[in-house]
Amino acid sequence: MNATHQYLFDAARAARLGDPPPPAPGTHDLAVLRAARDRRRFARVLAGRPARGGLRTALSRAVLFGASRSGPSRTAPSRTASSRTAPALCRRPAD
Repeated sequence: MNATHQYLFDAARAARLGDPPPPAPGTHDLAVLRAARDRRRFARVLAGRPARGGLRTALSRAVLFGASRSGPSRTAPSRTASSRTAPALCRRPAD
């Protein structure tokens, strides 16, 4: 049973008993998200950390330090002088 089915059962029961209908699913979603954000901020203040910017700081830290810890980068290989010369097996012997 999903949230819509439960809402319909509750609304029918409320109508039968003469009670006000329950709120539709999703009505208070934004309020719940705001409350969760406020609780996280409050916990950060109690822990002595800045209340704002934690996610952005963590993401920038992951971008800055994550690339150096991972394996080979996805950039093009650098072109050095040794890569432009032929391997020793293909060179002609010096006269």
